[in-house]
Amino acid sequence: MKSVKRILSVAVAVLLIAMMMIPAVSAAGSNTVNWTCEYPGYTYTVYTVATYNSTTGAFTATSASLQDAVNNAVTADQMAALAETLTTTTGLTAEGTTFTTNAGSGNFTLPDGIYFIKCTQPGPNNKKVLKNSIVVFPNKNKTTTETINLTDKVNEGQPTVTKEIVNGGDNTFGTKSTTAKSKTITYKLTADIAGSKDSKLTSYVITDKMGTGLNTSKHDVTSVVLKNGTTETPLTEGTDYTVTTAAADIDCATTVDGGTGTTGNTFGVKLSSDILGSNDFYAEGNQVVVTYETELDYATAAVATDIPNTDAMIYGNESGRNVVPGTTVNVQTFQVTAKKIDAVTKNPLAGAKFGLYEDAACSKLIVESPETGNNGIADFGVKLPAGTYYIKETKVPDNYNLNTEIKSVTLGASNASATVEIEDTQAKLPSTGGNGTLMFTIIGGSLVLLAAALFVIVMKKRSSAK
Repeated sequence: MKSVKRILSVAVAVLLIAMMMIPAVSAAGSNTVNWTCEYPGYTYTVYTVATYNSTTGAFTATSASLQDAVNNAVTADQMAALAETLTTTTGLTAEGTTFTTNAGSGNFTLPDGIYFIKCTQPGPNNKKVLKNSIVVFPNKNKTTTETINLTDKVNEGQPTVTKEIVNGGDNTFGTKSTTAKSKTITYKLTADIAGSKDSKLTSYVITDKMGTGLNTSKHDVTSVVLKNGTTETPLTEGTDYTVTTAAADIDCATTVDGGTGTTGNTFGVKLSSDILGSNDFYAEGNQVVVTYETELDYATAAVATDIPNTDAMIYGNESGRNVVPGTTVNVQTFQVTAKKIDAVTKNPLAGAKFGLYEDAACSKLIVESPETGNNGIADFGVKLPAGTYYIKETKVPDNYNLNTEIKSVTLGASNASATVEIEDTQAKLPSTGGNGTLMFTIIGGSLVLLAAALFVIVMKKRSSAK
């Protein structure tokens, strides 16, 4: 009887132990990870860092090189340090769970172990990849639920792109600038780096849209550098970047997530896949600086007084591309007219023409004016950068003497437009010594002699008649 009781006691004990183990075993797969993320378009994959032995209570890393980090993360709860260690997934095995951040939040279940939740497909709209995370089950808090926020507040800002005129003289116009007595204009475009070494970009283009009045066929890129503080690393055209006018590269009207861009960009500087694939490109604080030259086009500049120039940045990866609008600067232009007047009466004169020149020697003609009308005004029909220009009369009104004096005019902040008056004097016959009076003298003398001869003949006829 005692033996039966003993057997029944052992059986009950085993049954109780088994019943206690059932929830423990089922609990091993019931750990829940709740996640949130503010940005859509990111794909995350869950990797197994370590498995858990419920009998020994030990975590065994899937990669032997991570065992010390795993032990440290569990014993000291330094999961952030472990996440920093796991910058890559080398040696790790994908657990099988993959999710996207399009819904903004979600959850999934995991058995006991340590897991690395890594962004494997970055979205296009963020400056850097969102943060990765580590979860541990069982954890020191003895909970089967872990909540993680994948939004990295430090890296949520968009990159920026700006521009400036670097050879400007007078910058008193606010967003307008002028070139210092030159129709050559030098622009500098500065753009932040997007992406990161763990989520590299597949495209990166800095674009430029040149307004009417700039020579759109002349955009000479003089330098492209990778800048970090005061350190500048020159990039080489053809190897590190290309200058492109292809619409597929520079047309940024269609963007992801309903973003807006601009069409009609003139050209772009497109970085090569080798540069985008380099870890050095994504160093903290890096910027791309493009410097290029163009010219004021006198033939078309009359269309606008203030000629705009706008840049933008287009970057992306497999998820799509993003457009960052840049800044607009204006070239302030000026205009000059000539007025022909009578030197004595000051009345306007029609029929005069003038040449507008870049140099005092009048060897570099910008444009010749049409003839002045009854108001005496000749409009050269061009807009000019600030500077000094020269005007010379090239056609004189009828019955007036040509004015050979070269007039100068300086255009700038104090006079956005100017009118230069040029006087002409009437042409007069010389009083002595001239061919005109000699001819009249000869004709007059001949008439006097002819009259005298006729008088003598008439008198002789009368005498004969008597």
